[in-house]
Amino acid sequence: MKLISKYYVSLILLVLSVTVEAKLEADIAQVLRVVDGDSITVKVDQTNYRIRLAEIDAPEMAQPWGKESKSALREKLQDKEVALEVIDADRYGRLVAMVFLNGRQINREMVEEGHAWVYLEYLRDDSLLKPEATAKRKKIGLWGFEGAIPPWEWRKSKRK
Repeated sequence: MKLISKYYVSLILLVLSVTVEAKLEADIAQVLRVVDGDSITVKVDQTNYRIRLAEIDAPEMAQPWGKESKSALREKLQDKEVALEVIDADRYGRLVAMVFLNGRQINREMVEEGHAWVYLEYLRDDSLLKPEATAKRKKIGLWGFEGAIPPWEWRKSKRK
């Protein structure tokens, strides 16, 4: 019974994400809110969507640089119109997307400016690794902290 339920939930999420993906790729989204350094809420045709920036993981709000990361994303996107390239839906019901503002890829900028890690577990674009290495070498943003802990490790340590 559990297996069947999981199957139907997965199927429903897939259908919804394909439908929403087609809708979002066709339209411009208005950024309503920056939740943290890698999540935003947007509006498309009177419908709000929660978006997780693809391939990056920003510090949690309680982590060092969490507030700075959110602030940087807010400076870039708050109340702006963005284009979305939806890749997937996550287990929290958010759409996972590349976010573009005036032709700039915001996901990449967050990594280049030291506001987020490349999320290796979900990485599709290896070209993000070089900007991360450069930011790390130059100690930009979160890389200026000794012993900066990736958010996925930080979250795991909090679950214990």
